[in-house]
Formats: sequence, structure tokens, C-alpha cells
Amino acid sequence: MPKTNRTAPRYDMLFSEGKFNGTLLIGPDPLGATFDYGVFLEARRRLRLIGLTLTDSKRGFEEYEKTFNFNNKIIRARIRLFLVRNFGGDLQEIWRETLTNEDLIYLKTHAGYGKHLSLSDDVSFFTDAMKEGFDSPGRKPYQLYYLDCCKSEMYYKDVFRKYVGGVDLILHKWFCDYKIIGPAVVLIRELMAGSDFETIVLKMNDEYGIPHFDVEDDPEDMRLDRKMVTYSLSD
Repeated sequence: MPKTNRTAPRYDMLFSEGKFNGTLLIGPDPLGATFDYGVFLEARRRLRLIGLTLTDSKRGFEEYEKTFNFNNKIIRARIRLFLVRNFGGDLQEIWRETLTNEDLIYLKTHAGYGKHLSLSDDVSFFTDAMKEGFDSPGRKPYQLYYLDCCKSEMYYKDVFRKYVGGVDLILHKWFCDYKIIGPAVVLIRELMAGSDFETIVLKMNDEYGIPHFDVEDDPEDMRLDRKMVTYSLSD
């Protein structure tokens, strides 16, 4: 039989265990910038606005929970929010565990102009941890990643799949405004509402607004209707 490509996210798998676990990693900022704390505070505020309740807190880390209904089944959501700069625990271990166990993985960091996507100064930490995490027998069968960094569609769409294989990716097309966190919370809200991916992308783009123009943008891209957020479904 011919292979059929998916046309929608696999929410039946995302919530199949009656749980929805997500990890949001904020930072580090681009070199010399210090606004990630403000982004962390805004993420906290917005998570509470969509009904998530704080259940745990320590330096650089907060945990939120909420129950919701999906296809007449009660799902328990648990969202972890990390401020990488301030977190006092073992961040590398958190990253490895996240790769294996989380349903939604959100990473907001500097893209490094395509050279790396790293949670430390050592680029190999990110890639080696991914290789180890994705060899784990307990790895989730379906995951959704949001790579919230500049031009992640161009820099990481193909390279990322070499490490993670068949996962769905939410990416950025243009140079981003690092201070914007709203689309990530819109994503969580719409996932819990069971929205289709066209609706999710539309509402995330509405929340993001029109991306700023950059000197590196091509003249044909200088249009006001361009969209920032894209959604890549795995085969």
C-alpha cells in the first residue's frame, strides 16, 4: 500500500496515558542580553490566566497543574517552567529526562545563526544528550517540540529530525523577538482545547503579530502578511 502522510497532530497519542506533561525552558539570552527573567515572569502570568495552578516552586523552577476534558476523558496537565539562568539543579539531567518523558518540549533560546541550539556553552551537550535520550527504551512514542528561536524552520527543521526522528515540530520562519512568550501559552491552551493544527498555527500567529523586518530578509519577503509560526508534521 502507498504511504500516507499525516495531516494532523496525534492528540490521541499525546494524551493517551491520561496525562499531558510539558517542559518550558527559558534562556539563555543572546550574548549580553538579560531579559529572560521578564520572559519567565510573563510565562508564569499567562499560565495562570489559562487556569493552571502553581503546585511547586524553587529557584529557577515552577510547576503548574490543571485537569481538562479531551474526548470525554479527564486529562491531567503538568507544565514545568524553567529559567535556565537561575536554576540551581542539574540542568543537563533535566534535559535528558525531558527528552525521554515529556509530551511537549518548548525551548526558547538563541539560535546561534544555525551553528547550534544549546543549553550550555558546550554545543555537544545538547546533541549528545539528544542522542542518549532518543535511545532510551522508555521514550515517549509521540512528542511535540516548539523550537522558539530565530529562523528555526531554516536552521533546524532537517537537522533536528536526524536526532529525533518522527516528531512534530513547531518552528519559526523569521528572526524572532526573544521577549515574546505568548504563542507558547496559546499553544498549551489550544492543545488542551483539542484544536486542529491549522487553528493552533493561526492563533499562535495572531498572538505573535507581524514579525519585525531584518536587514538580512530578502526584498520579496518584505510583506506585511507574512507569518512567523509554522508547523511541521512528521511522516
